[in-house]
Amino acid sequence: MKEAAKYIIKVDAELKDGVIVPEIPYEEVMRLVNEPNIVIVKTGIPAEKLTKVIEGTRAWAAETPLAEGPDTFDNNQHKQRLHIAKIQQAPQLFHDHTFDAMLDLDDEFKQTLLEVFNPMRGFWNNLTGNNEEFGIHKGAPYFHPQVTHYPLGGSFFGRHWHPLNPQKVGMILALNQYGREYNSGGTGYVINDHIVETEGYQDMGDMILFRYDLPHWVSPSSFADRFSWDDPAGRWVSILPFYNPWGTPAAKDEPQGWKTQIQNAKAATSEAAV
Repeated sequence: MKEAAKYIIKVDAELKDGVIVPEIPYEEVMRLVNEPNIVIVKTGIPAEKLTKVIEGTRAWAAETPLAEGPDTFDNNQHKQRLHIAKIQQAPQLFHDHTFDAMLDLDDEFKQTLLEVFNPMRGFWNNLTGNNEEFGIHKGAPYFHPQVTHYPLGGSFFGRHWHPLNPQKVGMILALNQYGREYNSGGTGYVINDHIVETEGYQDMGDMILFRYDLPHWVSPSSFADRFSWDDPAGRWVSILPFYNPWGTPAAKDEPQGWKTQIQNAKAATSEAAV
């Protein structure tokens, strides 16, 4: 474990029988996330499995029509997102592939995705004390596995935020290599009114962990490159959200999250001491 920059901590791990095992206890990893810090875990997932996810996703998308209507959260779809979120007013431009019904995919592609998403799922369960499986559970939270492509030439995701629960910890796994497949664009955060940019700190196979209520964004890829939805170049990541699509959405006003909780805890401690 080492501090790579202010509020950025890198943790080594290895993949043992499909389980991501960090060099420090899972409880310690969560403590670091909640302080808060941005924790970058070197998962040990082989590069060939990560590359296969990109290739498999592109092949699947080539045979699957683009989704145009509102998300239903009960299927497998891909969408070229180019709009401004109504509640948070967060602009976005990226190609999203969402596999809510991943277990219904053909066996080969499903296995390709599970080679990556199963270790992520197990890691999240170990961090949060849950034992969740993949599958759609209407009326309750469930996993929404996503493979996201940020093409060269200006793709981005504006500053936004999420409720802390039930996700607790966000996870962003790098499927390709900064400095090779892309040279600009990374996820940024606000911690203690300090801007934390992770561009250049995350390598292929590294997974960023962050407290889920931290304001964050994806910085634009360089406009020096020509934008194309069809060009596979650019940043590829897999993420594993866990939420109830029909539950309470994120608040319109940006939350203070951990900061307010810390202030409330201090106030309660002071009152108890009087």
